[in-house]
Amino acid sequence: MSVKRRKIEVDARTADVLEAQAAARGLTISELLTDLVSDQPSADLEALRASGRGPWSPGVVAEDARRLADFQRNQEGVPWEEVKAWMKSWGTPNELPPPKPRKL
Repeated sequence: MSVKRRKIEVDARTADVLEAQAAARGLTISELLTDLVSDQPSADLEALRASGRGPWSPGVVAEDARRLADFQRNQEGVPWEEVKAWMKSWGTPNELPPPKPRKL
């Protein structure tokens, strides 16, 4: 099957964020964007889950477990509303700095 490719331009900071998030999840940027905008997980994500790669890779699962243990030990985090406000500001003239973790 032939896939029609298109070029979408974003600023350098957005490109860096997308690349980092895709790499952290073991996905391509196209796969990450598909997952972000779709209501259903992609077939690629199902294949990654079945093979233990991507967000289900041993390294990613171990990192999630480490972060959960850190949170349980120090109770530091960022409230979802602050994360959501920060994310909504991305690419706007009034972009917010990332929220800082604190005791919850």
